[in-house]
Amino acid sequence: MAPQNLQDQLFELILSRYPRRADAVEDLANILHLGKDPVYRRLRGDTFLSPQELSTLALHYRISLDTLIVGPSDNVMCNFNAFSQKISDFSQYLTDYITTLEQIRRLPNVHFNYATVEIPVFTYNFIPELICFKLYVWGRTTWNLEFLRDRPFDFQLVTQPVVQLSQKLLDHYIALDSTELWSVNIVDNTLAQIEYHVYSGGFRDPQEAVTLCDRLVDWAAHMKALAGAGKKFRVGEKPEHGLGQLHVYHNEMVHTNNTAIVTSDIGKFVFAAFCNPNYIKSTDPKLCDYTDDWFRNVIAKSSPLTQTSEKTRDWFFRELTRKIERVKQRILLHIDENAM
Repeated sequence: MAPQNLQDQLFELILSRYPRRADAVEDLANILHLGKDPVYRRLRGDTFLSPQELSTLALHYRISLDTLIVGPSDNVMCNFNAFSQKISDFSQYLTDYITTLEQIRRLPNVHFNYATVEIPVFTYNFIPELICFKLYVWGRTTWNLEFLRDRPFDFQLVTQPVVQLSQKLLDHYIALDSTELWSVNIVDNTLAQIEYHVYSGGFRDPQEAVTLCDRLVDWAAHMKALAGAGKKFRVGEKPEHGLGQLHVYHNEMVHTNNTAIVTSDIGKFVFAAFCNPNYIKSTDPKLCDYTDDWFRNVIAKSSPLTQTSEKTRDWFFRELTRKIERVKQRILLHIDENAM
């Protein structure tokens, strides 16, 4: 069999991302500003793609032509969300994530695998006060938002429309089936941020730091309920109202940044936190297969927290709650000492 030329290889990769060839043809016609007949002629090889058309398709689908021409290498093609648009407000960040999850949910037989060393980012949205505080922290540190400069935190800082966007994002997360890897250290980062802002005068009212600790306890209780049911549902709802399946595993031996791989019938892609909460995304087959294998190996060596694993689950969430309560007591002591 003769080796595939560059055009054949490119179209093979593009077609693999669509459940139906007709859907691919429709998109290709729009991208190349062609009718469907010229697209079919290019797919059959009757007409060659121009250099400009090759470039347009490679950029649109994030496909490395170097890889197709040179062959296997250590290079990985990825894109970084902070390069495509600079975050200027909270709504922009949440809207971008909503768009991404909407695209993921449309994939056939999709599954979301997620490993994290801190609170799973989507689950802050279960508790509006928590996502408000995290948006504030990210806005002051990673995004360097001008309107937050020298402004202490309070719960009124994040507007109701932003909270509503966070709940729309939560709806998409709840609807996804996922397998997640957690450790007992997942609350440490957020607790350290709360405590730091107390000692540095970062709260307009330090009592709101105490409220955040209480809401973290509520978060832990709800996540325990989700793990026990193996389903995702909102705070206050019953498990039978849940949509997405949830499988949670506990592992203390492997520490990684926030990493996710999405698998579906038409392909895989990887997300990895970079300059958190920004992320890189890649559909590179080598990286996707490597990440998929990594998840399988780690899960095989981890303890389940879902459904029947009641003893391990009780221990895990008891440890989280103890950590939160210890920080809360230190904050209360600090408030009392500074009130004298």
